[in-house]
Amino acid sequence: MNDLAAATLPPPGEFSENEATKPFQLVKYFSVTSLVIILLFSLLISSAVSRRASDFFLKKREQYALLLAENLNHQVMVRFVIPTLRDHGGINVGQPEQFKLLDAVVKNTIHSFHVNKVNILDMEGNIIYSTQADFIGRVGDEGPSFRSAAAGKPVSIMEPPLNFFEMGGGGKRVLKTFIPLRDERRLTAELGPTRAVFEIILDISQDFREVWLNQMLILATLLVMMALLFVILRSIVIRGQRIMAQRAALQARLEEQLNQAERLASLGRMVAGVAHEIRNPLGIVRSTAELLGSRVDESSKPLAGVIVEESTRLNQVVTEFLDFARPQQLKLEPLKVEEVLDRILKFLQPETQRLGVKTVRRYQTPRVMVLGDEDILYRAFLNIFNNAVQAMEEGGILNVATSTEKSGKQSLVRVEVSDDGPGFEPEVKGRLLDPFFTTREKGTGLGLSIVSNIVASHHGKLELGDAEGGGAKVVVLLPAVGGLH
Repeated sequence: MNDLAAATLPPPGEFSENEATKPFQLVKYFSVTSLVIILLFSLLISSAVSRRASDFFLKKREQYALLLAENLNHQVMVRFVIPTLRDHGGINVGQPEQFKLLDAVVKNTIHSFHVNKVNILDMEGNIIYSTQADFIGRVGDEGPSFRSAAAGKPVSIMEPPLNFFEMGGGGKRVLKTFIPLRDERRLTAELGPTRAVFEIILDISQDFREVWLNQMLILATLLVMMALLFVILRSIVIRGQRIMAQRAALQARLEEQLNQAERLASLGRMVAGVAHEIRNPLGIVRSTAELLGSRVDESSKPLAGVIVEESTRLNQVVTEFLDFARPQQLKLEPLKVEEVLDRILKFLQPETQRLGVKTVRRYQTPRVMVLGDEDILYRAFLNIFNNAVQAMEEGGILNVATSTEKSGKQSLVRVEVSDDGPGFEPEVKGRLLDPFFTTREKGTGLGLSIVSNIVASHHGKLELGDAEGGGAKVVVLLPAVGGLH
């Protein structure tokens, strides 16, 4: 065991004492870590999906604005520029008649297209026409977008620009598209020179609010899915930690049982050797005392009787030592445990009557057979009954009950013995099965240890506890065999 402990324990100084004894809180660490990871992944996934949706939507709106601008360019050239040059010889939007014609062409073209405003800028950036008359004559946008359109390349920009973490739901947002107004009279592949610049302004605030609502829906859906995943994973981890704790407790019990078995084996070998050495001289002392008692006068006979009596008691103690030390040689056969109990109760009847102890039997019907050695089981239950009767020095009730219960696929016969005595003291419960531990002055402390060994040799289980109404309770579980009788 020392080698095993040295192999399983970490090197000194690697863990502190608190860390070594503190249980690993798997559920706690998993819950915090997984919750943070799930929330981050939910936000990242929803942001990525919403960003892609926003970019796709914005691209479609740009294509829509460019198509609208091209159509507007065609309508202005065909329905305004050409007729005006033909009828007036030149273009002057400041003339009411020309402005009225241009305004009608533009408004008819953008009708029902949800256009916020259309401006026409000359090559110097001055607004020569606007669907909002108060803007005419002002200086328009002379930024890079205007200059790019004046150079012949259409451009679309969004104002205000979209931030990285902003997916919609904010304030008003518009899309400005700048496209050159070109001469379409040429039939060659090359377009004509840029005469002016269209500035088309689309209000896309509502569209982005819908994108934002979709983002919230995606986020909520992901959070619900992640929450369900978190609950499932957490239940699995809790079950895993419970299994780990059970296995750790089982391993600790097995190690303790192994240590106890090694100690008992060493102790048993020592006790067997000592008992054998004592028994032979003890027999000589007893026989000598009996011989002296037959030869001395009447006044000395009581002294010889004391020697014989104490030798007999000491022989019983030695017998208990040997019963504890040597392995039980069982002669197993099917038997009814109730018959063994009745034999013991009949044997103890004079003692129970003397102490005023009443016996109450509650046997199951029909009875179930167990596979055991009747004589050895008799000794075990006799020890249990003796302890119960001796605990009720002022009288009481001795309850003896049998029943059947299931342990997995195995059927067990349960024998429960309880008394009205003071019961087991809480501070000594853990030591009741230790060899040589006793609370009585004349006890050897081997009674329950022998009982435990006998029950274990029958593949049974011994349980010690407190009775419901006070007193001690001893339960013996033995494997059942055969059918009901």
